[in-house]
Amino acid sequence: MASTFMGLNISYSGLVASNAALNTTANNIANVETVGYSRQIINQTASDAMRAFASYGCIGAGVDTLGAERVRDIYYDEKYWNNNSKLGEFDKKSYYCAVIENYLRDERGTNEIKGFSTIFSEMHTALDSLSNHADEADYALQFIGKAGNLCEYFNILYNNFQKMQTDVNDEIAIKVDEINSVAQQIALLNKQINMVEANGATVANDLRDKRDLLVDQLSAVVDVKCEERPITSRDGSEANINEYTVTIAGGQTLVSGNDYRQLDCVPRASWQKANQNDVDGLYDVCWKDTGMELGIGAQNVRGELKGLYEMRDGNNDEAFHGTIQSVDGINRTVTVKATADYLADISKSTLPLTDGQITLSGERFYYDSFTMEVDEETGAAYYTFKISEETSKNPKMVPSSYAGKSAKIGEQVDYQGIPYYLEQMNEWVREYAYHFNEIYGVENATDLNGNTHEGDIFFTGDNAVTGGQFSLRGASVNDKSFDSSKNTGYYVLTAGNFNVEKSIQNDATTMATHTGVVDGVAKYDILDNLKDLSTNKDRMAFRGCSAQSFLICLMGDSGLNANSANSFQEIYADIEESIANSRFSVSGVDSDEEAANMVKFQNAYNLASKMISVLNDCYDRLITQTGV
Repeated sequence: MASTFMGLNISYSGLVASNAALNTTANNIANVETVGYSRQIINQTASDAMRAFASYGCIGAGVDTLGAERVRDIYYDEKYWNNNSKLGEFDKKSYYCAVIENYLRDERGTNEIKGFSTIFSEMHTALDSLSNHADEADYALQFIGKAGNLCEYFNILYNNFQKMQTDVNDEIAIKVDEINSVAQQIALLNKQINMVEANGATVANDLRDKRDLLVDQLSAVVDVKCEERPITSRDGSEANINEYTVTIAGGQTLVSGNDYRQLDCVPRASWQKANQNDVDGLYDVCWKDTGMELGIGAQNVRGELKGLYEMRDGNNDEAFHGTIQSVDGINRTVTVKATADYLADISKSTLPLTDGQITLSGERFYYDSFTMEVDEETGAAYYTFKISEETSKNPKMVPSSYAGKSAKIGEQVDYQGIPYYLEQMNEWVREYAYHFNEIYGVENATDLNGNTHEGDIFFTGDNAVTGGQFSLRGASVNDKSFDSSKNTGYYVLTAGNFNVEKSIQNDATTMATHTGVVDGVAKYDILDNLKDLSTNKDRMAFRGCSAQSFLICLMGDSGLNANSANSFQEIYADIEESIANSRFSVSGVDSDEEAANMVKFQNAYNLASKMISVLNDCYDRLITQTGV
C-alpha cells in the first residue's frame, strides 16, 4: 500500500521540477545577448512507479529532475566551421586584392592618380617633343626626367608590394599566435569540463559553450575538426570523462584532452630565400615539438592562414622545379634539368642570384650560386647549382643516389600573389630596358655634340652593394647561358633598382639621338625607333601585347583575382548567414518562446503549490480532526 504522505512527495517533486525550469528560463533570458550561449532546458522524467497490492496496480511517484542541458546540434556546428574556414580565406584575399588594385590605379581628372599609363604616356610625349627639337638640350633633359619618373614609378610599386608582403607575413605571425592562444584555452576548458562532469550527474553547459565559441574563432583562421570520445577505465567501464580532440590543417592534432601543441613562426635567413624578390625574414610555420612545417599550402587547408599564405607566396604555379641529372661530389655541384618554358627564359626566372635554398629529393640544401644553359635542340634548361661548403648550412653533401629524383626551389603556389606581380614587373622592366638599350646604342649612335655612343645603354639598375650601377653593356635579356656569380646581365635588373644611366642624368647632351647626318640634316632615327618601341609588338611584346599595355595586363590579373575573391566571399558569407540562422533556430534564445515558457512553468509551479496546500488540508483533517 502506498504511503499516506505520498501525495505530498509527488507534489513536491513537481514543485522542484517547475522551480528548476523557471530558473533555467530566467538564465536563458539573462543570456539572450550573450555571444556563443546555447539555450538550456530541464530534462525530467517520470519517477519509478510504486507497485501497490490493490486492484489499481502501480501508482505514479512524481517526476525526477535530471538536470539542465544545452540544446545544440553538432551537424550545424560542423557545417558552420567548414564554411567559416572558406569565408576566412576569401576575406583575406578580397582585402589584399583591393590593396593591389589600389596600387595599380591610374586615374585622370580632379582626383588624379598617376599610374603606369599616365607616366608612360608623358614619357612618350616628351620623346615626341625631343624628336622635333633634338638639337636642344632642354628637351632632352625633359625626356630624361620623364624616363626617371617611369623608373621611380616601378621603384615605388616594387617597394609597395614588398611592404605588403611584410604586412602579410606579420599577419601570419598574428594568426599563429591566435591559434596557440585558442589551443591553450581549449585544453584548459577540457580539464575543467571533465572535473565538473566526473560525478556523472552534472553537465558543464557554460564551459562547453565557451569551448565551442573558441572553435568558432579558430575555424576562421584554419580548417578545424573536433571529436569527443568517452574515456574508459581499465576494466572497460566508462569513467564519466571525455577526451576532446581538435585537429587543424588537414587533420594535424592541435589539442588532445588536457594536452595541446604550439606553433612557431621560424624566420628565413637571408641565405634561405626561395624567391629573388622576397623580403627577408619570411616565416615558415612549424610545430614547436617536432620542428615539422604545418603545410599551410596544402590543397585541403583552408582559413585566413591559407589566404594569407597564397597572397604572400602565390607565384602562379611557376616555381622552379625539375629532375636531378647528376651530382658532382668533388666540385659540390648538382645539375637539374628543367623543361618548363618559363625556366628556359632567364628574364622570367625568380631564383635568388646567390645564397638560396633548393629542395633535392625532399631534403633541403643551400647553394652559393648557379649557372644555366639552354639546349638549343630540346629547349630544356640545365641549371647547375654550387652547393655551399658551410657545414652550418649543409651538414652533408648531396648523395649521388639523388640523381633522377625531383628538385624544386620554393613551392608551386597556384595563385597570383605578391611574388607573381613582382615577377611580372621585373620581366617588363628587363624586356623594355634591353630593347630600349638595343635601339639606343645602335651602330653609329651619336649625341647632340657629335660624340659616338655605340654600345652604350640608357636604362640600367642601381647596385645597392657597391653604390654604383650595373654594367649591362653587351648583355642580352634572352641569354641561353647565365652565371649568377658574375652578377651581370639583365637578370640583376629588377623593378626595385630600375634607373637611368647616371652619366645621362648628369649631362643631357650626352644622350644619343641619331646615327648620322644626311644632306647636312641630322636624321633622328634613334628617337623615331624608340617611339615605335612603345606600340610595335615586333620590337617588344609583353604577354602578346605591346610595351604600353603593361598596366592593362596587370590590371586584368588583379581585376579577375579581386572579382573572384569578392564573389566567393559573398557566396560563403551568404551560406554562413543561412547556417547561423539554422543553428540559432536550434540553440539560440528566443525572447517570445522564453516568455511563453515562463508562463507555462509558472502555472505548473502554482498548480504544484496548490496541490500541496490541498493535501495539507486533507492531512490536517485526518490527523487532528479525526477521532481514534
